[in-house]
Order: sequence, then structure tokens, then C-alpha cells
Amino acid sequence: MIHQGLDLSLKQELKLNAQLVQTMEMLSFSQDELREKIKKEAESNPALLIHDGEASYDKLRNEYRSRTERRESFSDDAPYLPDDRENSNWMEAIVSEKESLQSHLMAELGCLNIEDNVRRTAETLITSLDRNGFFPSSPESLVRKDEQPYVKDALDIIRHMEPDGVGAMDWRDSLIIQAEAKGMEGNELRLFSSFVYNELDNARLGKFDIIAKNLGIEKEEVNALYEFLKTLTPFPGRRYGSEWEEYIIPELSIKKEDGILTMRVNKDAIPSVEIDPEYKELAEEYRKSDSREAQEAASFIKGKINAANNLITQLNMRARTIEKTGAVLMEKQRDFFLNGPLYLKGMTMQEVADEVGVHEATISRIASSKYIDTDFGIYPIRSLFSNSVTSDNGSNISKNAVKEMIRQIIEENSTGKALSDQKISDILMQRGIKTARRTVSKYRKELDIDSSFSRNS
Repeated sequence: MIHQGLDLSLKQELKLNAQLVQTMEMLSFSQDELREKIKKEAESNPALLIHDGEASYDKLRNEYRSRTERRESFSDDAPYLPDDRENSNWMEAIVSEKESLQSHLMAELGCLNIEDNVRRTAETLITSLDRNGFFPSSPESLVRKDEQPYVKDALDIIRHMEPDGVGAMDWRDSLIIQAEAKGMEGNELRLFSSFVYNELDNARLGKFDIIAKNLGIEKEEVNALYEFLKTLTPFPGRRYGSEWEEYIIPELSIKKEDGILTMRVNKDAIPSVEIDPEYKELAEEYRKSDSREAQEAASFIKGKINAANNLITQLNMRARTIEKTGAVLMEKQRDFFLNGPLYLKGMTMQEVADEVGVHEATISRIASSKYIDTDFGIYPIRSLFSNSVTSDNGSNISKNAVKEMIRQIIEENSTGKALSDQKISDILMQRGIKTARRTVSKYRKELDIDSSFSRNS
């Protein structure tokens, strides 16, 4: 009897974990992925009644397509090859594969014979990946406390999955993971890592002699490293996505109306879901019958109705959590929504999670592949989170705001000579922002802006 009781408890726990994984996956879905999820559920569950707002979805899609000129990226994506901004712009990116990255990796994971705790941790991490295949924050911060001991093993498994390079923190990290997957190791891997992190600007300008000197190798070896680099992809997750070409439609809109910030949740792009009343009546009729066939049919229908209820609960929870998160973002980043990118404050996902009353990993999933419409353009929700920089007057300024200042300083320079990183640092200092020259150089590279030497040549 004791053994049976333990088996019953274990089955219940596995069921709850499966539901939790589905709920977390739902939070990380983009609108297109969610529409596809609902579509597939409706095809397999006759109890679901879908009110598809296809007409209004097309209207929204066309509206945002017509506003291409005001869409701009505010992400840290920085392609390593020249003149690639159009291809890397999140608003214009189009995917052609039918399978989402998360679905692909989950299918791979399902084929592996691994320990249950590691599997559950890997599932949590996979649902946290963004469209590039990268983590929005440290993997340890994305899992529950009881999953943290298994992060290292789960991460190792994910980084050995196809496509090579997923599970990285950024595109440089991804390139190193891809190099390891192709068999590069030891001193050769160390040289390649140094090349990726320190010498790409020189490689772009063809300064292989300088790279050879910096790395202490022959020029022929530099050529080999560069040719190998060109066989890799900086954003491995982008080959996966929706079944059709779509322009991104923001989940949230926070704009100034009559001088007051107003938040709206875009509900028109997602079909509304309910349980078919006729199916409920059919279930009731079968339950009244004493025949075995009728009871089996009633049991089948009950299962479908339960599955439909689960989907509706998950959709409602997703909508409520996104709305609560939007309200917190509007409050914490009020100056940004009123005045623009230069007024973005430093803010962590943990701060927002505390306000919303959820785990930090939940906010990470919400920030993944979702966008917000503002008076200043459409931004990835993820871009509203960054480390803070303290100005001389003690105000809290985000890293992204400092980067925007650097972009503005460079674009508004009318001296006829490109500003050096040190000069930009001095200008920021005059504005009360203490930023070292090497930090300016780092931010400039993240903005994909060439050095002053390149801009002068």
C-alpha cells in the first residue's frame, strides 16, 4: 500500500510539472507562435471554439507595415560583418522555417536519455531563449531555486544541440560555442576567442598585419581564422520561426494621450477561445446514459473539455501577467515613455518581478520576443532592461540610454572630424556621465559604429 501511495504522488507531480512547463512556454511565445499554438489545439480538440480575429489581425499587420519608417532597433545585436544592419534589424527580419526554435529544441531534448531534474531545468532554460537563441540574462537567474544545481549540466546539453551556438549570452559567445562544436580546442580556440572579442574591427578593415602582431601569430593564420569565422552564423536561432512572413505587432502600447500616459494591451491579434456550448450539452447527454459506450464517450469529452480549460487558463494568465508587467514598466520608465530613449533608467528584471509578484524567470520570458509601441518607435521589451549608470546629480541612467547618447553625439558632430572615444567620454563627462574611454569603445562597438579612424578614412 505504501508503494502504491508513492507511485500516485509521483504521477501527480509529473502532471503538475508538465502543466508548469506548458504555462512557462506560453509566456515566452510571440504572438505568431501563440496563434499557431491555438490553431493546433483547435485542430485536435473539438471542445474548443475559436473566434479568430483574422480580419483585425490583418488590419494591425498592415498598419504596422505602413509605419516602417519609424521602426528602429534598440537591441544589442551587432553583426560582425560590414553593412549587415538591414539583415539584423529585428523589425524587418523575416523567417522562413515552420518550426519555432523552442519546439525544435524541445523535440531534441525529448530524444535524450537524461536525469529528470536536468531535463526539467533544460526545459526551463529552453523556454527562456530569445529569437536569436540567446539567454536574456544569466542562466542561473532564469530557473527556480530547486533547479539551480542542475543548470551546468542542462546548459551543457543545450549547447550541444542543433543548431550550433544556441544557449549563448550574445553573438560573440555563440561564435565560440560554434567553434567548439566544430572541433576547435586548446590554443587554437583561445586564439579564435581573442580574435572574436578583440580584433573584429581590424578584420573588417583588412588590417591582418595588426591582428597578427596583436595575437602573436603569422598573417596566414589570421587569414585562416577569418575564413573560418565566415562559416559561422552570429544569430543561430533566426532560422526558426513562424510558418509565414509577418511583421512584428507589439504586445503593448504605452503612449501619451492628452498629456497622460496610457497603456493598451493588443488583444486583437490573438484569437479568443472558449468551450463550445454544444459540446458541453453533448457531454451532459452521454452522462445521463447507462451504456458503456456512452460513459466512454462522456469520459473522452470530459478530457477534451479539461484540456480546453487548461488552455484558456494559460491564455488568461499570460494576458494578465503581460498587462501587470506593462503597468510596472510604465511606472518605472515613465520618463522614457514621456521623453524618449535618452531618459531610459537602469532597471533589472528582478525589480519588475518583485513589483508584479512573480519569479524573475517569468519576466524574462515575457521580455523574450515581445515588443512595445511608444511615441518614439517600437522597441523590444527586453531593451527596457539594462544596468544603471549614476550621473553626477545622482540620477539613475540606463546603459542603453548612455549608448543612445553616444549615438547622438556621433550623429550630431559637425566638426568635420570624427570624434575619438576619449573625446566622446569627455563630452559625456560634461553632461555629468562618468564613462571611461574603454566603456565608450565597448558601447560604440555594440552600436555597430566604426572607430574614429575608420570614420575619418
